[in-house]
Formats: sequence, structure tokens, C-alpha cells
Amino acid sequence: MHQNTGKHRLTEELALSIKPARYARKLVDGAGLHLLIMPNDHRYWRYQYRFEGLQKTLALGVYPKVSLQVARGRHRFARRLLADGIDPSTLKRTLGKRAFARAAQEWLVERHQRMAKRSAKVAS
Repeated sequence: MHQNTGKHRLTEELALSIKPARYARKLVDGAGLHLLIMPNDHRYWRYQYRFEGLQKTLALGVYPKVSLQVARGRHRFARRLLADGIDPSTLKRTLGKRAFARAAQEWLVERHQRMAKRSAKVAS
């Protein structure tokens, strides 16, 4: 699957059901987002992307504290930053991880409000 298809392949049930192996495993959700499962059964959301020709990885949270839905929202926020020419890793390092997560949450709320207004206009 190409990283820009936008199709999600992961579900909460699948993320919980996969058992750890002797090596780190990646469960791909799509568009660079994956769940990294470590041998000690710790699970981390990661976003792999390229910025200015360099391969980079952005940590999006620890599963299950950060759900699949929240990880996808943070992933969309990071992709939007990339589209605007901003490196999400640099922004996260500059703001701090809590401020970055808060900015992602605010962006998602604003996005949902815009989508609701747009769908209300189409419905009427």
C-alpha cells in the first residue's frame, strides 16, 4: 500500500491482539503511521516521514494511553504541518511534547467544527 492512499488498516482489536515477538514489530495503519510493538510488550505510535530529503520518525504517544483515534488525529496534524513546510519533529522539540499534543488537539477540534459547518451548508 502506498503511504498516501489514506486507507487505515489498523483497528483497536488488532492493536491489542498482536503478541510481542523477540524483535520489534510494526503494525502499519497507513500514510506513515504505525504501531511499534517491542519485545517487552510496550507499544508506541510512530509516524515516519521525509523532510528535506531526510527520513525522520515522530513519536505520537504510548498505546493504549493514546488511542488509535487520537494517534490518527496527531498524525493528521503532523501531515498538515509537513504540507505547510514545517518539520513536526522540530516543532515538537521547540514547543515541548505537551504543548505539541495540545496544539494537535486544538487543531482537531477546529477541523471538526469546520467540517460540521461545511456539512451543514451542504445539507441545507
